[in-house]
Amino acid sequence: MDHVSRDAQGGWRDLSLYLPARARMRPILRRKAQSLVHTGALSPDCIVTSIFETGESVMCVTQFAFGGGARHTLIAPLAQLAFDRGGPLSKEIDLLRARPSRALGRRPPEIS
Repeated sequence: MDHVSRDAQGGWRDLSLYLPARARMRPILRRKAQSLVHTGALSPDCIVTSIFETGESVMCVTQFAFGGGARHTLIAPLAQLAFDRGGPLSKEIDLLRARPSRALGRRPPEIS
């Protein structure tokens, strides 16, 4: 989700009410995470602990476990994560995405 509505920006901070939340790393993010830990197969699951804005991008702080329960933290674009479609966080993200974007004249792209 590279472009977000100016009206929606305050709402991204409100998503912290739903954190921490389990998410699935999309393949590009999973490859990056795997390259950081250099150990066997890495689970595609991670925990999102924070969501924040950087200009017009929405980023997430994620943690993933590897090798005996050790944890690694990675900052990733929201678009690189897939949330449970029935969960409250996913529903709130959908609502924020659906708000019209006056500043950019278009809706944000689909994310999950």
